[in-house]
Amino acid sequence: MFLKDYLPYRLNLLAELTSDYTRPIYRRRHELTRPEWRVLVNLAEAPSLTASELCERVPAHKTKVSRALAELEKRGWVTRRTDPTDRRVAHAALTLKGKRAFNRIRPEMEAATEAMLAPLSPEERRTLDDGLRVLERLFQQI
Repeated sequence: MFLKDYLPYRLNLLAELTSDYTRPIYRRRHELTRPEWRVLVNLAEAPSLTASELCERVPAHKTKVSRALAELEKRGWVTRRTDPTDRRVAHAALTLKGKRAFNRIRPEMEAATEAMLAPLSPEERRTLDDGLRVLERLFQQI
């Protein structure tokens, strides 16, 4: 087997290349790390999430998620409240300031994604989407 045929290598390479394409937006323009951006996006899609839930969704090690939450909390973009039934668990949620920040960044990220996919025909986009769904089902991530 050659490295170019090794599925984990190919998936990782593609993930890095696509992330590199959008990194200037979240990193340079908005001064966010990749874990901070991923935590922000996930919190924008849910009323609140625990650190464990974020670790599964981001995906990242708990220390990276914890640091990302702490930084977003410093910015006033995230609040954390202790679970009343289990004081070891905290629920994180976006503040109004965090929602506004996400709403500023989101169109830029969507435009970058659209630009990345622009060379593809509608049929190629459907094929790509179908292939990604197959992989997601294979790994039962979504």
